[in-house]
Amino acid sequence: MKIDGSTFIITGGAGGIGSAAGRSLVAAGASVALFDVVPEEVGNSAAKSVSPEGRAIYFRVDITDSDAVKAAVESTVEKLGNLKGCVHCAGVAIKRPWTNDVAESIPNFKKMLDINVLGTFTVNAHVADAINKPLNHPNGGEEHGPFWTTNEERGVIINFASAAANPYARVLSYGPTKTAVVGITKSMSDFLGPSGIRVVSISPSIVVSAMTANFSTYFSDDLLKHATFPRVPLTADQITPTIHYIIENVGVNGIDIPVDGGWRLVSSKAGLAGGEDPRSLAPGLE
Repeated sequence: MKIDGSTFIITGGAGGIGSAAGRSLVAAGASVALFDVVPEEVGNSAAKSVSPEGRAIYFRVDITDSDAVKAAVESTVEKLGNLKGCVHCAGVAIKRPWTNDVAESIPNFKKMLDINVLGTFTVNAHVADAINKPLNHPNGGEEHGPFWTTNEERGVIINFASAAANPYARVLSYGPTKTAVVGITKSMSDFLGPSGIRVVSISPSIVVSAMTANFSTYFSDDLLKHATFPRVPLTADQITPTIHYIIENVGVNGIDIPVDGGWRLVSSKAGLAGGEDPRSLAPGLE
C-alpha cells in the first residue's frame, strides 16, 4: 500500500501517538482525518499542527457510537477521498485506588470494554465498509451486491493493542481489553482478507504521554529492571516507523507486532513475604 496520495483515518488523533502518526503520514504524502473526543477548537488546532497546509481535518467522534463513526467516515471520504485505511489509536486506561476487592473494578472494566473493545470493532467495521462500499453496494443504495473476492490490495487497518495484551502484572481490567483488540485484529484480518484489506495490531510498551505521566518514575524503574533494550519509555515518534512498515509491506497481515524493547512486566512477590506491597508503588494503577 502506498502512503503517498492515500487517506487514513486516525482515531485518538489529537493524542500523542495519534498526532505523531498523523504528522508522519502527512510528511509521506497522505491526507489524514483525526477522530477524537476533544473539543472542536482543540481538535482543529491539532489538525493544523499535523498539517499546516490543510491535509489534516478533525472530527469530534465518540468511537462507541456506531452512527457517529459511520457519519465521520463518510465525511472523510467526501472531503478527502481515496480512503485506504485507519490507524486506530483511541483507547483508555482507567485507574482506581488499590484494594483487595475485585468487584470495585467492574464499572471501570465495563467502560474500558465499551471504548477499547467495542470501539475497536466499530471503527474497523465502518472503515472497511467504506473502502468496500462501491463493490458491496454497486447500486449506491442499501441493497447488497453479490459476494465478491479480489487479489487487489484495497486497504489496511492498524489497531493499537498494548504490551498488556498478554495480561501481566497490575493490569486487572485494562489488560484483557487489549487482549480483545488482538483478537479483533486477527478475526477482522480473516474476514476482510477476501476483500483485500489487511489488519494488523501494534503492542507498544510504555509510551511517553499524558496517560503515563503520573507514573513515570514507577515505569522507568520497572523498564530498567525488566526490559532488554531500550530500558526507557518510548516516544511516540519511535512508534510511527512501525506504522509505515505495516502500511507499505503487503505481506504483513493478521499479526500483533510488539514494540516494547523486550519489556516483560512482572509482579514482585515482596508483599507476600511480609514486605511492602508492590502495588503501593503506583497508587491507582490497575
